[in-house]
Amino acid sequence: MKLRRRKTVPIDADLADALRGQREAFVEKFGREPGPEDPLFFDPDCDTPRPLHHDKVQGEMVEAMVAAGIDPRLIYAFRRTGLLVSEENLDRLSSRDLREWRAAIEEYDRLQGKSH
Repeated sequence: MKLRRRKTVPIDADLADALRGQREAFVEKFGREPGPEDPLFFDPDCDTPRPLHHDKVQGEMVEAMVAAGIDPRLIYAFRRTGLLVSEENLDRLSSRDLREWRAAIEEYDRLQGKSH
């Protein structure tokens, strides 16, 4: 029998509210409480609980970033790495993730013929 390790992660009030909203949306959509095998973030277009598809999530994120006027360099780096980097989370990134993110920014600049 394989034991699953549990990890406790502290969350702030905003994240707690978002998680409550996800649970409420799940109950409204499927008529029951989510179980341990149900996805936290589910596809609202499916009749059974299924995880959101990565490409769909990324596409919606990019649309929101463009609409918000986010720097295209940051959008490119997000698409290449899947990372949203800010001053608030910079110290939580691994050195490898940070290198990959910075490399994506540099790649964008090269492709655009720019240097920053």
